[in-house]
Amino acid sequence: MERTSLTRTLILYNLINLVLLGILVFYDPSPGIILPVIIASTALFILLTQRLVSRQYEKIRETAEKVTQGDHSQRIPTLGVEEINELGKSINLMLGKLDDTIGHLAIHREELRLIVGTIDDALWAQTPDGRIEWANPEFQKLFGSYKPALHQYYWEVIRDPELCRLIGDCNIESERKVNEVLLENHHFLLNGSYNRAAGRAVFFLQNIDPIRITEQMKKDFIVNLAHELRTPLTAIKGFSEAMEKTAKPENIRYLQIIQNHTNRLIRLIQDLQHLIRLEQGKDLDIQEINLHTFFDNIQMLLAPMVEEKGLKMEIEIASGAGRFRLDPYKFEQIFINLVENSLRYTDTGRIKISVVPHEDNLYVEVSDTGIGIGEEHLPRIFERFYVVNGGRDKSSSGTGLGLAIVKHIVNLHQGTVRAISGPGQGTSFQISIPSPRSIPM
Repeated sequence: MERTSLTRTLILYNLINLVLLGILVFYDPSPGIILPVIIASTALFILLTQRLVSRQYEKIRETAEKVTQGDHSQRIPTLGVEEINELGKSINLMLGKLDDTIGHLAIHREELRLIVGTIDDALWAQTPDGRIEWANPEFQKLFGSYKPALHQYYWEVIRDPELCRLIGDCNIESERKVNEVLLENHHFLLNGSYNRAAGRAVFFLQNIDPIRITEQMKKDFIVNLAHELRTPLTAIKGFSEAMEKTAKPENIRYLQIIQNHTNRLIRLIQDLQHLIRLEQGKDLDIQEINLHTFFDNIQMLLAPMVEEKGLKMEIEIASGAGRFRLDPYKFEQIFINLVENSLRYTDTGRIKISVVPHEDNLYVEVSDTGIGIGEEHLPRIFERFYVVNGGRDKSSSGTGLGLAIVKHIVNLHQGTVRAISGPGQGTSFQISIPSPRSIPM
């Protein structure tokens, strides 16, 4: 198809007008003739140009209407005007890319629909004012009063006050929130995030009953195992101590090895039982204590074992320290475990406890001059059974539960604990306990 250049056509029309004007001026220069002829010729050229462009525009408009009606396969045909035809090519290229994008989105949308439909946990989205936009079948099973056609608010469907409160908190906060909630004697994990740009919140209510059942089975197993092991271990320890009195000198060493390993197993069982008791009993026995009296007792309790190893023990309480409300028994366990941990890895120097009350909060630091901990171990030292120096003498190493117990007690007080250390630089454990007004009684 032969195409016409709009630019060349306009130039040609103007040249014709100029030639016509020159002829008229040459033969009859009177304005009464020139002006009407020039106006008529210009109008004719404008009409021809308008008809040429209009035909091209009509083809583009027809294609655009079909696209807006959902037929994305439509393309603008080849046009007779070069400039408009180039525009049509660009639009066709854009339509092709748009068609590909819509195809990909349709595929992803169908995949997402299948995924949402097969998830075994409740999933839904809602507007900032709390109106449920959509929900998967599991949500409808869990909350039977939900009717999609009614466009209900979440509090009309979900009747649990605690779950409604958590959902409401997520609606007014932008960060992702994860909370555990008990709903009709079932444990759920609520994941919620609010997207301000999209103007809606998405929630995922995951049933974690199998996890809680497994955890309880594990705890029951540990309790039963500890109970069954305690009696034979106590017997082994007692008989080995009795045999030591009548044993031959060359056999004393073997009996002491038996006793050392038996004591280590007994300590392991005691730590396991202690940790299980902490996990099962979440309530704290909050009491108001005098910090000076409390740490005087800590000094009397721990100083003998520190001095026995040839180390110094220092307790430094900042001025202004008075009374503080916490669980004294559990808080005492923190210092017993931390000092015992320091004793295993400190051969010379001192162990220091620093106490600083600040703005109703309590900051405590337990530091030593021991061998220190490598940076690669710091993220894991509070894990259960994690021992930094596994190659050390097992008779002097710990059970790997002491620091886990420390972290659990601190968490019960809604506090934080962290370790700062480096090889050969000693170790410092920094604990922060918040105001007791925020601790559950």
